[in-house]
Amino acid sequence: MPTSCWSRGLMKSLLTSPSMTSSACRFIRRRAPSPPVDSGETSTSRMLDEAATFSDVHNVILTPTTQLPYPEKQLREHLDKTSRELLKERNKVRYGNKRKATSGIAFTHIPIEKHVVLLFPGQGAQFVGMGEKLESIPEAKKVFDTASEVLGYDMLELCKKGPKTKLDQTLYCQPSVVTCGVAAFEAFKAQEPGVAEFITDVAGFSVGEYAALVAGDMMSFEDVIKIVKVRAEAMHECGQLIRSGMATVRVKAASRLEEAMQDARDVAKEKGELDVCEIANFLFCGVRVIGGSETCLKFLEEHQNEYQFQVVKRLAVSAAFHTRQMDDAVVKVRTAVARAELKYPACNVYSNYTGHIFPAKKGEIRAALAKQVNNPVKWEQIQQLLYRKKQEDLFPRFVEVGPGRQLGAMLLQTSKKAITDGRSAMSLSVHGRHRRSASFQPHRPCTVRDKCNVAPSESGAA
Repeated sequence: MPTSCWSRGLMKSLLTSPSMTSSACRFIRRRAPSPPVDSGETSTSRMLDEAATFSDVHNVILTPTTQLPYPEKQLREHLDKTSRELLKERNKVRYGNKRKATSGIAFTHIPIEKHVVLLFPGQGAQFVGMGEKLESIPEAKKVFDTASEVLGYDMLELCKKGPKTKLDQTLYCQPSVVTCGVAAFEAFKAQEPGVAEFITDVAGFSVGEYAALVAGDMMSFEDVIKIVKVRAEAMHECGQLIRSGMATVRVKAASRLEEAMQDARDVAKEKGELDVCEIANFLFCGVRVIGGSETCLKFLEEHQNEYQFQVVKRLAVSAAFHTRQMDDAVVKVRTAVARAELKYPACNVYSNYTGHIFPAKKGEIRAALAKQVNNPVKWEQIQQLLYRKKQEDLFPRFVEVGPGRQLGAMLLQTSKKAITDGRSAMSLSVHGRHRRSASFQPHRPCTVRDKCNVAPSESGAA
């Protein structure tokens, strides 16, 4: 047998024996795991961040003869990132840690007790006979005439004589409430010449926000009533999708309202219905308005004790306003708002959508007006901001302009002192004369009857 064959046989027998196999395995060296390799983009970006300066990359892009061994995409990304960082550092040195200025207008030159804050009611405040005696004031009569011309029916006649069933319909209610609010505002200025110079803040509840836009000189009344007409029609159309409504609820710390609404939506889903059940209005501390389908509202009424909240009452409305049931109305309102001319405000105008003063940019204003339709009204947040205007024990003068007394009642729940501080706010009636409402009586204790008469829950509509 040749030596080479013998050697190969010997090696084969040795390697196949158990003892030799275990010994041989001891001498096999395993390859060490290689470190993870970054992708080209990641490693290139890291090298640029660590090695290249802003000037290097800037020169490469602007000067064709200068080159760096990096792809152009990564160079441009690095340039953009570093330029933002440089701008941030430069602004920090220049301006320090100053916060971005708010869009609010400062009226520090006017004593706080002379500030006038106007509040405009929304749907739910209407009644047959409103605006009856405003007819004798030329400025107010002109508002009714303009509304009649745009809408195609006699607005003053509808407000004076109804009938109530027609006035309560969304199609007619929203334009009538806004018209009466603006007419009362014009009457207010006519009866108190010079008062416009002291108007510092205006806010409107839901559709009353459009009357506030007129008072704040941000829109003309003609443009506003055109938008409100489109808004009312769009929201009425959305309200026909399902049987729905709104209810006022009172909550406390132990309440599980969110959990209850979720369970109500689950029940609606099981029945194959549109699961609408959301907070539509923040009225004041501890009081909310829920918009939902009939199934969801019934669930809340039947299980209120289980979830530890109280359903105060159902509202006399035909749909769940300010919920996602109104989603289809947003586009129509946005289109209508886009046609209107926006001007810079003469005073601070508050947005229902944000709960703050309207922003300065016109695009953001238009967006907030459109989104208000299917988002909750943040009236509680607006009231808190208005309350903070006080200086020590001095408050501005609050004037509720338009039908109803609901907004004064809600402000009373926020601060009794703001109402009864000796300069009690006057509520301007839509009958064309000043009249103190029950909630605005100075130095008069607030009774349960007062709260019931003004019915703050009635204002939780559109």
